[in-house]
Amino acid sequence: MIMSANKVSRWSPFRRHGLSGQTVEVEERDDTTANASTTPATGANKKSKPKTWETTVERVESWPEEARPLKKHTWLSYLYGIGDLLLVLLPVYFILLGSAAASLHGKPTKDNGLGTKVEFAMDLGPTIFPIVFAAICGRSMKMIARFLAEKGAKISTLELLMASQSVWGTFESQLLMQRLTIVGANLLFLWALSPLGGQASLRLMSREHEASYTSTKLRYLTTGPAGAMFPAATSNFQRSKYAEAGALYNAALLAPLSVKLGPQDSWGNVKIPRLDALNQSNVDADGWLEVPSQMQVPEIYSSLVGVPIAGLPTNTSNKLTLEYNYLSVKCGPFDQQPYPGTHGTGDPGATNYTRLDEMVPGQIWWNKSQPDLQPFDTLGGRASFLIDTARDLARPPPTRQRDRDLYLGRLDGFIGHYNQSRLTQAESKIPRELTFASVYGISKDGTEQGLNIAKCDLFQHHVEASIQCAGIKCATSKVRNSTTDTRPTALTAFEYFVIMEAFAKEFPTAIKFNEGSSPTELFMANTSTFPFIQKAGRLFADEFYTNLSVLPPDLFSKRLSLVFNTYYQLSSQSSGYFGSLTGNLSAYGPDTLPVTDANVYLPANLSATTHSIFDWIVKFQQTVTDSNSPFLGATTTANTTSTEEIFVCNFAWLTLLLTASLIILITGGVAVILKRKTLGPEMFGFVTSMTYENPWLNIPQGGTMLDAMERARLLKDVEVHVADVHGNDNVGHIALAAGVPMRKLERERLYC
Repeated sequence: MIMSANKVSRWSPFRRHGLSGQTVEVEERDDTTANASTTPATGANKKSKPKTWETTVERVESWPEEARPLKKHTWLSYLYGIGDLLLVLLPVYFILLGSAAASLHGKPTKDNGLGTKVEFAMDLGPTIFPIVFAAICGRSMKMIARFLAEKGAKISTLELLMASQSVWGTFESQLLMQRLTIVGANLLFLWALSPLGGQASLRLMSREHEASYTSTKLRYLTTGPAGAMFPAATSNFQRSKYAEAGALYNAALLAPLSVKLGPQDSWGNVKIPRLDALNQSNVDADGWLEVPSQMQVPEIYSSLVGVPIAGLPTNTSNKLTLEYNYLSVKCGPFDQQPYPGTHGTGDPGATNYTRLDEMVPGQIWWNKSQPDLQPFDTLGGRASFLIDTARDLARPPPTRQRDRDLYLGRLDGFIGHYNQSRLTQAESKIPRELTFASVYGISKDGTEQGLNIAKCDLFQHHVEASIQCAGIKCATSKVRNSTTDTRPTALTAFEYFVIMEAFAKEFPTAIKFNEGSSPTELFMANTSTFPFIQKAGRLFADEFYTNLSVLPPDLFSKRLSLVFNTYYQLSSQSSGYFGSLTGNLSAYGPDTLPVTDANVYLPANLSATTHSIFDWIVKFQQTVTDSNSPFLGATTTANTTSTEEIFVCNFAWLTLLLTASLIILITGGVAVILKRKTLGPEMFGFVTSMTYENPWLNIPQGGTMLDAMERARLLKDVEVHVADVHGNDNVGHIALAAGVPMRKLERERLYC
């Protein structure tokens, strides 16, 4: 079929190519009589009226010239049907994603491959969901509109459906229609699910920590009577232990200041503050005192080393209480005396030990003239201070000791056995007095030296500490007086001669040094600095000796208590501080509290709290001598909080995702069914939709059974214009036109 028309233009003349490839001349003309619906004759009548032009449609190939039935199914239509079905099934992906997230709820994240894949899919959700939603719902609206149009529907309804290809399109169509209908409201709700569904897929699942609460049995180093008597019971095998204690004491003294101020020692053992160093105004109803998170000076702690705890899980939080005993001294002012001789020469004869006996009498260094009892020139090494006690002590039998029952009663009172015939209530409140003597330099050349002598009362405090642990990192949070250990504070293990003698002889020489004051004294002089003199050049006597008398008695007492208790604790059970503690809790002996710890190592008919020490010490020695445990352990129970990272499904977002997915699945499914039931051609939403039965398009008749895209394919080379098809009338008429006279649209012209 061939159709032809002349082209006449008001604009610049140009040449056009027809559909058949023929060249069509475009001529200018002025036609005052022709109507835009007819083909005007070519002429040269020059008047003031606007000119028109027309295009030529030469030929449309493959245009259907004969009638044909609707919906003729071909392999291509079936292929499109499969594509429609696959598109409609895409929401199943998000339904499965939601189901997977729900199945992971409460599951551990560790080594969970499915969880990792679900999280990856969730990250893609905000991108994929709106695309899938728009693809299904936009296409579905067209299918539904076609079906309704075939059945008969209002233009407003069809227009809303066709405009609902996006969230904005749906909203904009409501504004342009200037009315809100039920259909419009439902469409707004439908498209609101697009961004909400995308966000729901992203927020579907998260990771959180779940806490579970259990009780955990723990063992810790006992500082009760058994722990105190352990060195005495094993004294024949214990001498090498003092070398271990010295090494540990040296390490504790040389630790960085941050460790000395921190809640744990160098080996991770939790340190316990002194009860009297805490703010007494913050005591609660149960007697607990809060421990500050930051310590200002090391002497707030009772010891530079903490309490070893065995059995702590590494991946849990634990709250526990433990019973703890620590020593302290309360010293008076120093009495300064000239040193009898010259200290530090290495020659015992340089010191008048007879005169020193008169100045510092005592039970340990009782005859300082004897070679093995010279406190500043001991066989164990150089010393610059000594510790002694003037009052006698409980000595092992056999002995003809004067007032033996008194001293034995004091020692039994420390253990927890109170024999009123031996220990009166008044006597139980009298602390043991210790003598502390320290050499200091006076002259620069060292020829003139002095001796600082202080009298100190010795106490032992029984406290209960509340410990908070995160894994194996522990800190003391609260301290109070023990409610189970009510033994007199004036009685200590130093009532026993064996313990006092070993401590007094080993402590001053625990750290080896060459001259001047010991590192222990240097540390007491200033606990915030390094306990050695850091000078490469020559040292003079007034430099390498420190004068402890410049310290106020209260401050000196705190610092002496700190080092005193540190070495005492290390020397009692030094093997417990090396770390690598076994998790076999039975290895630490029977379960016990520190106050009665000695009883568990004795027969049932032989209790330390009902018998004198020399009645049971041999049996105790036989039991503990062959112990393979790092220390004698007390028992406590921790409240354990285990935290595990788990997947948590947000069921509100899950509900929203499933709702949105099901709605678009149902919408898409219904649309596919309606598409199959719709007989008419697909003509909504295309430019070629305006070519159906358009009188201003001079194209072949028929083709109404063709879908819009089929028409577009056949008419692909037809050039159309939105123009004035009544160009020679006073009032114009706008239409999509081709092959008819037309006129360019003008802003000031009237149109109907």
